[in-house]
Amino acid sequence: MRRPLTILSGVLALSLIVSASLSAPSQAAPQPKEWVKYLSPMKRDTYTLNKGQDRAIKKKGFKSTIVAGAKPVSNRELGYFALLDTATVKSELAGKHELIDKMLDKQDVNGLSVILPWRDLAPEEEKYDWSKIDKLLAICKEKNKTLILRVSTCGADNSADSDTPNWVFDAGVKSITYKGPDGKDHKMPIFWDSTYLAKWGNFVTDLGAKFDKNETLHSVGITGGGILGSTPVVPEMSIPQNHDAYKVLETKLTTDHGMSQRQLVEHWKYVADIFPKAFPTSRLNFDIEPTTPNRAGQDSLDEITDYLVYRYGQRIYLTRQNIQDAKHGFDQYRVLLKFHGDTLTGYQLQPTVTPDELTKLAKNALDDGVSFVEVPVAILNSDDESIKKALTDIRTHLGYQLVSQKVTLPADVKAGDKLKASFTFANLGAASALRPVRNLDRDIASSYIVQIELQDQSGKPAALLRHTPSTPTNKWKSGQPITWDFDLQTPKQLKPGEYTAYLSLIEPDTKRKIQILNALSADPIAESDLNVGKLKVL
Repeated sequence: MRRPLTILSGVLALSLIVSASLSAPSQAAPQPKEWVKYLSPMKRDTYTLNKGQDRAIKKKGFKSTIVAGAKPVSNRELGYFALLDTATVKSELAGKHELIDKMLDKQDVNGLSVILPWRDLAPEEEKYDWSKIDKLLAICKEKNKTLILRVSTCGADNSADSDTPNWVFDAGVKSITYKGPDGKDHKMPIFWDSTYLAKWGNFVTDLGAKFDKNETLHSVGITGGGILGSTPVVPEMSIPQNHDAYKVLETKLTTDHGMSQRQLVEHWKYVADIFPKAFPTSRLNFDIEPTTPNRAGQDSLDEITDYLVYRYGQRIYLTRQNIQDAKHGFDQYRVLLKFHGDTLTGYQLQPTVTPDELTKLAKNALDDGVSFVEVPVAILNSDDESIKKALTDIRTHLGYQLVSQKVTLPADVKAGDKLKASFTFANLGAASALRPVRNLDRDIASSYIVQIELQDQSGKPAALLRHTPSTPTNKWKSGQPITWDFDLQTPKQLKPGEYTAYLSLIEPDTKRKIQILNALSADPIAESDLNVGKLKVL
């Protein structure tokens, strides 16, 4: 059934968004000054001097902790994702997907990153072909890996006139023509066109109805407002040498279609609000490139990311896309520094990154607290030793890399008494282990829980002893030892006998156990259940 096409625009969109948020019973209403802080653009000198921000932004160099024999630890949120272009995805899915299998069989690759054209998924209005997504998810699930999914409306598929389906343009959506990297003319919809937004919103709603809650999804890109599923609105931004062509398009968008930074900000907020409603469970992914390559575009980026993270917390991952070198642009760098304590952040590399630049990026990634990197297949398959070393350097400290160094338990305990235990951990990674808890209108990055499971001699679980560390896991910084003591309450009904104790870190809501490095022995290995010794119950 066709849905009503309701579109908000400009300042009216902002006022209705604010009004709806303040009246919704399920969310606490931020104070007026908070809305002003997050929704009002800041002046240039504010950003340059880092004044007036909602938190201090300071550069802190990464400090590593040395653990002999340490190896990278994989968890579903972290790691390398093999970045496949649209043509490769089509070719692979039409055949035996040998390249995809090869990538997913790599131990240090956690999944795939793909961008699919809208036209391939919706050849007709409200008639869908989900086969490509279904197949990618099935392949990843079979390999116990995950998928980063983006849908493009412009620039991903040069074999067609546009990534946007023809039926959208036939409905009267405005567009402009640009020359792609292939030198041919391609068509881009005007992203703030009201009919376009209605059609896109309906598609995203149906996409979410189909794929939300799919555990094989790492994240879904918040797209629909720029080239290649990214934030910039002018295609030639992706081709730095085409400055003249960029200026022509920018002028046309401004004079013929009324483009302004305020309009772009309000449009992105509108689009951004579509995705969390369509995907109430799945994590989302937003690109932190400026809307236009100037100071005004950077200010717009700050306002949009402030809005997203403030409103949706860790549901929104932030990715710096299209990285071609190791230049550490202040604006994207500032966004990563500002928010990597609130949510996961990532890089998306381009195939043009040279070995020297990748070596420099290895340091940037650690300072930025990056948790995942989308890496082109050509780089993952490279035999260049400098590339291999740079990838290893990044991967060793990517995200949170938690190590159990020491666990002390008594030799025996009386059933019903408290078991005195001590723990020593380290974090080798550049980010902390965030476990978000939704509290009204924001996420609170709280702690994973430490669990000691007692198994009887037949291997059957007999008791689960749980507690939250005195220093929660979201505070476990690299370079700082984490040690604490705790009295674990044993159940009175626990039968006398000898038990084996297993240590794990768990997500309390889902009961998912995360991988940690077991350094209790001479050869550290990644495990989710660590054998920490025998315990006799008296």
